Amino acid sequence: MRVRSRLRNLCIRALTHSMDVKTMVELAGRILGDYDLHRRCGFPESMVIPDHDAARQIVNDLIETSMLLRFIGLLVEVDQRGFIGRPMRIHRIEEIFSEIREMGLIYDTENRMFVENAVKQQTPNWGVISDGDVHYFALLRFDVVGNSRLVREYDEHTVTKAYGDLRRLIQEIVLKRNGRLWSWEGDGGLAAFYSDDVNAAAVYSGMEIIHELFLYNRLDCPLAEPIRVRLAVHSGSSEYHSNIDDIKSVTMQKVCQIESTLTLPNTLTVSDAVFYNLDPQVASWFVGVSGDGDSACYRYALNLEK
Repeated sequence: MRVRSRLRNLCIRALTHSMDVKTMVELAGRILGDYDLHRRCGFPESMVIPDHDAARQIVNDLIETSMLLRFIGLLVEVDQRGFIGRPMRIHRIEEIFSEIREMGLIYDTENRMFVENAVKQQTPNWGVISDGDVHYFALLRFDVVGNSRLVREYDEHTVTKAYGDLRRLIQEIVLKRNGRLWSWEGDGGLAAFYSDDVNAAAVYSGMEIIHELFLYNRLDCPLAEPIRVRLAVHSGSSEYHSNIDDIKSVTMQKVCQIESTLTLPNTLTVSDAVFYNLDPQVASWFVGVSGDGDSACYRYALNLEK
């Protein structure tokens, strides 16, 4: 992420006018680990580092390691809750917030992190995740049933129209819950959820896709038959890569396995890791299915009253 010079300077001023050097180093260490300011500045241990020099070095190191936003999130928490039992107001914190909003980011108060404002832009990494970062994601895998047959039996224009409508439908639903469409393979793909309650966001998105596709098939589908999809959700840690094909996590493998082997057409199957994080009312709409030998899975299907 490119950091504007104004944001850099605001952060330097915030540290300089809000705390002493010892506190700066303690806070920096919470983000950067074992942090030796004298070594980073090139000063001997016996020398006192001026406040401004210390703040500039810390901010530069945070920018170099792509940790500045995480550090600002820590400053927000300190401003609101204090530090080591004492109140501490952070100088110009509102100006820092304003500058970050100009970059298209918003602060997720529940998870205490900055994420991309989906109203302004949508990138696969939410504007804040770097290659190699490990985070907890919920993954929603979806696949069109009988794709090969549909491509053979219908003309290209009709199939392209139907699949284009399906992609727009899925993308709108996913973005509404701050998810990102990580891949689209023509007949299916993968969406990811990173902030807020990721399990609920992925599951609600999957359920809404089933509901909206039901209406689309009856009102707008250009095919002489309904489009049917299989959907699956699993959550866990994954190492992020901008080339999604390079993500080889167990979480990714698991959601693909659930979709391909345990999911029926027009249903959503979730792992037990996801199911047990759902609201009990929502969980009651799922029924248990045989798992893969390691854990149970649970299935949702649209049931219409007769």
